[in-house]
Amino acid sequence: MSTVAVDRSELAETLREIGADAWLLFDFHGINPVTNRVLGITGGMATRRLFVLLPGEGDFVAVAHKIELQPVQGFPGKVVPYARWEELHEALAPLVAGRTIAMEISPMDAVPYLDRVPHGVVELVTKLGGTVISSAPLVTRFAACWHPSEVEDHTFAAEVIARVAQDALQRAIASINEGLTESAMQAEVIRAMEAGGLELDTLPIVAFGANTANPHYEPLAGRDATLREGDPILLDLWGGRTKTSVFADQTWWAMQVPPRPSGSSSSGGRFGRRGIKPSLRSRRPPPRDGPWPGTRSIGRPGR
Repeated sequence: MSTVAVDRSELAETLREIGADAWLLFDFHGINPVTNRVLGITGGMATRRLFVLLPGEGDFVAVAHKIELQPVQGFPGKVVPYARWEELHEALAPLVAGRTIAMEISPMDAVPYLDRVPHGVVELVTKLGGTVISSAPLVTRFAACWHPSEVEDHTFAAEVIARVAQDALQRAIASINEGLTESAMQAEVIRAMEAGGLELDTLPIVAFGANTANPHYEPLAGRDATLREGDPILLDLWGGRTKTSVFADQTWWAMQVPPRPSGSSSSGGRFGRRGIKPSLRSRRPPPRDGPWPGTRSIGRPGR
């Protein structure tokens, strides 16, 4: 089933603003997530090329392979089936000839997340008479905005991760010099995140000591560090309610802070967070004394 999650008047307005006649969505084996995001495709295989033209004026047109018409069932426009590559070219030519076409490209690959259309496809559209420009403003307006349910899912994931991180760091602080390894703590964190209702696509990062300075470090059992007194601890956690939801991604750290000179007020160690959920900043918990020797506390500065 396919729909088009764009308002026609807003589409026409945005196309005029960027100097384009139409937005040409392309997908093959799922390489362009923007296509599914805009069309809301559910079901069907994606082993053949799919083109969908969304013009500022005129009918929407989908060019789909004859053996893969299921994804465009219910499409609010004309569906042109093809089989041979010659038929594909014949179907595309009148759609793009003499037109300025917006596609998911990024000049010089400046924004790799946007640069989804293969160079060969751009060559094909150009050869058929079209002029290809970047669809970045269209993607921003129609594909990058979160739905209310996505905001809810992201908020849920952010709160779970924050809770898991704080609990894990508190347990680690209480286990100084007791043989806690990075991989063991990683396993604990994964169990806690899954128990909290989150799914992961890759393993979270747990790092002790010098490894905290290694970007995107991955602990390996048997070759990982063991937590020692004075070691900083870093957690880089991400996850969502499903693998297709908007993940929360937070980095938490804990480190020892030397005690203040005798006679001064107590100062804590530092325990902090960097993450992508701005609203968490307004709910920063008050410092708490920690169990490490000297004085330590827990705080949560936002990124």
